[in-house]
Amino acid sequence: MADAAEVILHVERRSVLGKRVKRLRRDGWIPGNLYGRGRESQSIQTADSEVRRVFSAVDRNAVVPIAIDGAEDTIPVVLREVQRHPVSRQILHMDFYEVDLTRRIHSEARLVLIGSSEAESRGGTVVQSLEHVVLEALPTEMPSVLEVDVSGLDDFGQSVLVRDLALPDGVESLTDDTVAVATVLAPRVAEEDEVEEEELLEGEEGEVEEEEEEEE
Repeated sequence: MADAAEVILHVERRSVLGKRVKRLRRDGWIPGNLYGRGRESQSIQTADSEVRRVFSAVDRNAVVPIAIDGAEDTIPVVLREVQRHPVSRQILHMDFYEVDLTRRIHSEARLVLIGSSEAESRGGTVVQSLEHVVLEALPTEMPSVLEVDVSGLDDFGQSVLVRDLALPDGVESLTDDTVAVATVLAPRVAEEDEVEEEELLEGEEGEVEEEEEEEE
């Protein structure tokens, strides 16, 4: 990933509001808002190609400088929210938050499992039960992804908890530290689930047959 300080997002002030923003999107623009501590929310727009250029080069939680209407002075922001179309996944709206680089902020980081559990070699299955954690850190120190090493899970039923996560210096988790991130399930548990599902299906088939006989 590129250094976010070297990648400037160019935006423009936006006067088109409400339902008329549909035309903006058709013309290749993404509507958005810029807000922050002590800053009144400001309507902006940026080209879809500009968004792709910048956010393909930096991490999701990176601090990105934005320039409004070609101004030389930039504003440090983080991408706070992205709204997408549920089917096409087209970006519909983006919210940017102006940050004070000396003040800690809250954001989410995605959890990614790495390594291989010893219990897996005996038929166990590692199941991830938590996808994200909420973190607090300075804007420039906020990670986008945290790796979770499951190689220490030797026995069935063992879990990696939030408190076991290896956090970078200066980063604190705000998620309950007793929550399980990943757990090793024993083979029998998976087999029992399959049996219960088969019995349920067989029971439903029997009910259907009885109903058909009554109708006859």
